[in-house]
Amino acid sequence: MDKKKVIVFVVVTYILAWAVQIPAALYATAHPDMMGMSVFQIGAAASMFAPLIATLVANHSIKGMGWLPKFRGNIKWIFFAVFFPIVITALGAALFFLIFPDLFDTTGSYLAAQGESMGVDLLAQLEEAGLDYKTYVIFMLVQCATYAPIVNMFIAVGEEAGWRGFLYPELKKELGTVETWIVGGTIWGTFHFPLMIIAGYEYGKDYLGAPVLGLVVFTVMCIALGALENMIYEKTESIWFPALLHGSFNAIATAPQAFLNVNSDGKSDRMFIFGPAPNGIISMIPMLIVVAILGYGIIKKERAEVTDEDEASEVIETEADE
Repeated sequence: MDKKKVIVFVVVTYILAWAVQIPAALYATAHPDMMGMSVFQIGAAASMFAPLIATLVANHSIKGMGWLPKFRGNIKWIFFAVFFPIVITALGAALFFLIFPDLFDTTGSYLAAQGESMGVDLLAQLEEAGLDYKTYVIFMLVQCATYAPIVNMFIAVGEEAGWRGFLYPELKKELGTVETWIVGGTIWGTFHFPLMIIAGYEYGKDYLGAPVLGLVVFTVMCIALGALENMIYEKTESIWFPALLHGSFNAIATAPQAFLNVNSDGKSDRMFIFGPAPNGIISMIPMLIVVAILGYGIIKKERAEVTDEDEASEVIETEADE
């Protein structure tokens, strides 16, 4: 592992990302309206290219990251990248609402509350557009399963080129697979901390255990998701596949909140740390189980390969002695 390159990469990534995230988060906090949200979203999206830029600053070539999509033999991974986040998010949300049935709602109270906080009536705007809330939800889910992951992919690739294209392979030169996932995921999670601390990104500011618990839980999610994205990158050898997976998660992540009941004396805000988005303590359980199973298979295979290599070396040494 080139420690100097890794240190330069991490430092530059944080400097570039936080230089954008902090002003955007401060502005959004001071202006809780549509403009504030737009500035926040633009800032968050722009910061996603910091890892790619940092990779170049660290003087690491990006040519070998698989920029040409490799479709042959990888079609199944396209479907996996698009639909796995949808399935795992649905399972996590179902588990959350099974445990907290009083937080389930199909009237659009969450959307109404979001609009109210920004000074607009979103439900009224839907009616003016000829849509009811259920139609809106269906349309949103169709977006998540079709073009939204592809659109998000072109933004997510800025992160993936840095994390999966440079950082994880570099860490793996010196660390084991699990250690690489933990260190890489922790660095990735920390990347988001200014947005979370200042603007309440992901969990808001009123959740149980705020603000520390959210940072820990989100980092665990990044470790798990980072491991999954690293697996698909190593399988396909193309940076676009983990970027598509990342883009699909970003598209579907907030969809379960459409079914939140905010008319529960503020309980929904306090429970964000548990779900229903896939980064909650409860709602991420299905993903953790899948990652654990897949990770166990990979680690077992790697150990078997090492054992075979050791046995082969012993045979060669024995024959040489004879």
